[in-house]
Amino acid sequence: MVCTLVMAGLVSPFFLASMRLHTQRNAIESIVRQANLVDRDPISVALLERGEVVTLAEGKFESSRLRSIGVQLFDRQGKVLDPTLVSDILLAPYFPAWSPVFVVERYTSPLFIGAILLCALYVSLWLDLFLPCLCLMGMAAAIVVPAMNWGYFALAFVTTGTTALIMSFALLIRICIAVLNGRAGWCAVAQTLIRESIRLRISVSFIAVVLIALPILPIFIDGSSPLRYQIQTFMSRALDIAYVCAACMTLSLGCATVAFEIRDRQIWQLMTKPLDRFQYLIGKWVGLVVLNAVLFLVCGVGIFIFVQWMRTRPSLDEFDRIAVRDEVLVARDVSRPEYKRLDRDKVEEAVDSLIASDAVLKADLDGGRRRLEDVRREIATQRQAEFQSAQRRVTPGESKTFVFNGLSEAKKLGGTLSLRYFLHAGGSDSHTSCPIIFEFSDQTWVDRMFVPAQGHMLAVSSNLIDTNGNLTVQVRNLKFDSKTGEFFPGEYTFNWDEDSLEVLYRVGGFEANYLRAMVVNLIKLSFLAMLAVCSATTLSFSIACLLSFSIFLAGSLAPFLAQSLMYWTSAADPGSIESMVQFVVRVIAGVVEFALRPFGQTSANDLLVKGRNVSWERMLQALGVIGLAWTGTTLVIGWLAFRRKELAVYSGQG
Repeated sequence: MVCTLVMAGLVSPFFLASMRLHTQRNAIESIVRQANLVDRDPISVALLERGEVVTLAEGKFESSRLRSIGVQLFDRQGKVLDPTLVSDILLAPYFPAWSPVFVVERYTSPLFIGAILLCALYVSLWLDLFLPCLCLMGMAAAIVVPAMNWGYFALAFVTTGTTALIMSFALLIRICIAVLNGRAGWCAVAQTLIRESIRLRISVSFIAVVLIALPILPIFIDGSSPLRYQIQTFMSRALDIAYVCAACMTLSLGCATVAFEIRDRQIWQLMTKPLDRFQYLIGKWVGLVVLNAVLFLVCGVGIFIFVQWMRTRPSLDEFDRIAVRDEVLVARDVSRPEYKRLDRDKVEEAVDSLIASDAVLKADLDGGRRRLEDVRREIATQRQAEFQSAQRRVTPGESKTFVFNGLSEAKKLGGTLSLRYFLHAGGSDSHTSCPIIFEFSDQTWVDRMFVPAQGHMLAVSSNLIDTNGNLTVQVRNLKFDSKTGEFFPGEYTFNWDEDSLEVLYRVGGFEANYLRAMVVNLIKLSFLAMLAVCSATTLSFSIACLLSFSIFLAGSLAPFLAQSLMYWTSAADPGSIESMVQFVVRVIAGVVEFALRPFGQTSANDLLVKGRNVSWERMLQALGVIGLAWTGTTLVIGWLAFRRKELAVYSGQG
């Protein structure tokens, strides 16, 4: 009861401040939604000229930052584009200086943080870890308080973050050990593996790298770059470090714990007890999965909190902050136009025509220096790429129409879509700007200037989607002169890659998307755990590590391997030893890529960083294919090999 009252007293100021801000935010946004610049009502005039909003209950709010944005706040109909942006700017001075912004930004955050801290306090008392935790916090405070007073904020941040992660990991590990204290044989094996993991340098080194690196990463990110790039850089590096370190720890510890027990004959004692070999494998796998779950839970919460803290960093402008909210910390689906492909007959006709007209190529074929199959495949690939590239190229004065389909769900959700375009023009000089016009099905059009080789976004209303879920966009290489009202051809031809013209629409929030991505990574780690354990049952530690790490690397690189195989051609003479070796290598690479393709395709980190939706289908596919089929098959193969292995062969020595 005392602990609960103390925690309530600590959380109350944060909760009251967040409730006050929540009330003010609702009052401001309700007023702002009534503004209409076309009618020149008092609300819109006050926003435009004075950057001011007056509410009945909360009084007057004003900001010079809001006044500097001006007419960019309003859309073509005179409505405020983003009421949330207006409330964020007006409430910025009212956030308490004694609290991190993300703690009081939502009224649920103090309650959530307080509940976590209270649970951690009770757990530490239950596990008799209260005094060690108190001492660790005291040591951290001895560093943090002077660092804050002397202006060394980076040192204080790293110390606080590292201490919190280490304490959380230690508490969760002790909880798992207590939970696995059952009578079942596999529980004892799993518990022993977890105890072993915090003693072996193999696993402790990887865990230490993760827990120490995560708080350090934000300090080394360039604060002068756009805020959205800062957050994306941190998430990409943090997620990759957590996943790669967890995978290396899983493979090393999984191979070591089984191989060393067999080598040192410790397994003799286990097999003489009521514990069969299947339970032994299951126990080792459960221990590794639980260890990874604890590590990912700690890292996941830590990364999430660091992202929320980085979100409050200064941005280049208000639109940079909007991009963080609408392009990074969000879950969006994508729709791209379908480009036509050459018919098979036309491809074959073009290939035959080129071979017949090229005397040098024909001489190489007749002389046996090149194979006809390789030449035909190379030319067909080139012709298909040229045909599709021509569809993605717009010359000065030209216009092309593209249809984005599958947007029925986006039309139901309403709101705005994002038309993303990343174009190349001229020499793709970053100091050059080129004109472009987008025209939609309702005859409305938007003229823009774009910088080549840089990404751009255009907000599009969902009302432009037709009843079939299609969005029709006409892309014109024209420049509009607002003074004369005339159109002129652009200076350069522009083009784009296949995935560089797309429509993005919101389907969910960042929190749920983040959780699904972490689950996908944990599923992949569960397969690696079973692979390591089963490999070490019949192989030595070094060979088991070699096999496990090879499969992990090949699976992770499967998408790049597939792309390499698509464009790989051989210049070796047909029938030569070099040609035969290359054929064997190609077959092996093709088999490996086909077998491990699902492992590389289920990657979720890249989607999360780009604000793309890690769908339930992707997560369930990972669970079914990798979590059940692959892991189950590996378990069966490992058990069949393990049950035939003679463990108690004694040489009479040692």
